Amino acid sequence: MKLSIVVIAALCAFVGFGCQLAGTRPSDGTSSTGGAGGNLENSGSGGTVPRTGSGGSATGSAGQSGNNGGRTGQTDGSSCGTQTFGLNKIPPDLLLVFDKSGSMEELPDGSNCRGAACQPMEKWAQMTTAINQVVAGTDATIRWGLKFFPDDDQCAVSDGATVGIAPSNAMPITAAITGQMPSGRTPTQVAITAGSAYLKSLPDTNPKFILLATDGEPNCAPAGNNNASDAAGAVQAVMASAAMGIPVFVVGVGEVTDAEMTLTQMAIAGGEAQAADPRYYPVSSSADLVSALGTIGSMIASCTFGLANPPPDPANVAVNASGMRIPRDPGHLNGWDYGTGQTSIQLYGSWCDDAKAGKLSDVQAIFGCPDVIIP
Repeated sequence: MKLSIVVIAALCAFVGFGCQLAGTRPSDGTSSTGGAGGNLENSGSGGTVPRTGSGGSATGSAGQSGNNGGRTGQTDGSSCGTQTFGLNKIPPDLLLVFDKSGSMEELPDGSNCRGAACQPMEKWAQMTTAINQVVAGTDATIRWGLKFFPDDDQCAVSDGATVGIAPSNAMPITAAITGQMPSGRTPTQVAITAGSAYLKSLPDTNPKFILLATDGEPNCAPAGNNNASDAAGAVQAVMASAAMGIPVFVVGVGEVTDAEMTLTQMAIAGGEAQAADPRYYPVSSSADLVSALGTIGSMIASCTFGLANPPPDPANVAVNASGMRIPRDPGHLNGWDYGTGQTSIQLYGSWCDDAKAGKLSDVQAIFGCPDVIIP
């Protein structure tokens, strides 16, 4: 669902406030018509642009080209006008941290099966089929990335991602999956730590999430003890990711009796647990994973909308939707707040839920100039 977002910016008459005069530009780019008198000049690096109250032309060299046309302006120093911008939703960044340990060659019930007849039923085959299907269907609305773990036949995990976060990533992800086969152990702690560090390093301001899909207990404990559980370390890594602003969804693949407690603890620590047991997302087939990924995809559907520039007065901004004023909520429970660098607006709580469900229309952000308070 894509909302039509309109920003109405109240722009100051004083250029000293860093705002622009309100008005219109003629299509032929030759002149601007002003109000009832007065004039105002903006100096550029290579020329001066006069604006007159009665039909003056707008000319200049490097300062402002006459081809840009003029703006209608009032010069009493107290009037603000409006300027309208079209905005788009900011899609989420979702890094799939995918377990390729040797046990992924087993059937979902944990039993072994060898031969071509078994391959469609193995956890690896079923899960990768589902991933390819879902990514292909959602890569226009989700910026997918992929990180396998481990990177060898033991516990090694490299920095970064196997496939970096990007739009339209279905083909690179399918190619990466095709080149992999299950092997090694389950170094969950290091994989989550590396994945969250990678997402944190990205320069974009998109909302960021990790989706951990694993079929067993973390068993790559520190100090090279590969036969010991590292459940506590994995839970701590997930908690640290959530604390960085990168929530973690946890998917348990197949029969995970020995790992149920750890998966539950990770799901809760990641901040995206299901409301009832099992708190993680259990999957045993391609259809199960497609369903789980669909649910997760709808949960992370963006409630973030980009702004071309930060507002001239960040404390003097209002956000409306469907004729209602949305309260600002720095606590991020139910309302709106700025994203990173005040270049986006994020909805929270019931407002975000309604936006995802298509219940909001005519969403507007109204920018007020300094000393021109929005009622």
